[in-house]
Amino acid sequence: MIRNVERTWFEVWGNETAQNQILKGLLLVTFALCAIQAVAITCLGLRKPVLIAISSAESRVLSPTPPNQELLNAEIKRVISTYLTTHHNWDWSRIHASFEAAANYVAADFRKRYFEANREQEKIATEKKISQLFYISDVQLDLKTKTATVHGDRILVIEGLRAANPMLFEVTFDYGPRSDKNPEGIYVTAEKLINQSKP
Repeated sequence: MIRNVERTWFEVWGNETAQNQILKGLLLVTFALCAIQAVAITCLGLRKPVLIAISSAESRVLSPTPPNQELLNAEIKRVISTYLTTHHNWDWSRIHASFEAAANYVAADFRKRYFEANREQEKIATEKKISQLFYISDVQLDLKTKTATVHGDRILVIEGLRAANPMLFEVTFDYGPRSDKNPEGIYVTAEKLINQSKP
């Protein structure tokens, strides 16, 4: 004799409505897991990296702190000196490359005026085959107005002849993001030649 066996689970699985409910539940669980993973990955991605200094004496975690005033002054002087040295030391055949290298220290809103101001100098130097050397003698900072006064000497070389004269620059700077090309994060916003020679 064959008995009727109730198979409620098979009937549930066979029921189309029940299958849709199970698929909706699985989809909801999968969506929740993806959302949790996205939040966790975002939190990990936005976390600041841990800097570890390793030396023969010790290994320790470095905490990023802003530079003190003395270190900031040294950075500003270094950037201003590097900028002026790169900008005003050039050979006529590589003058454009010098201007491009100095542009790494120029603020984005000053960059267009910077290249426009140097275009005529680049043209004259290339046509007359003029080279220039610039030696900095003193850099004085005024942090309130964010300006630097730079004393130096320029030597022009024209067909083997040399002419030297003192120069005085007033360079205005500002702080910006640090990058691989400008790790100090200090950018020149204006450059003004005060005088070209002593009276």
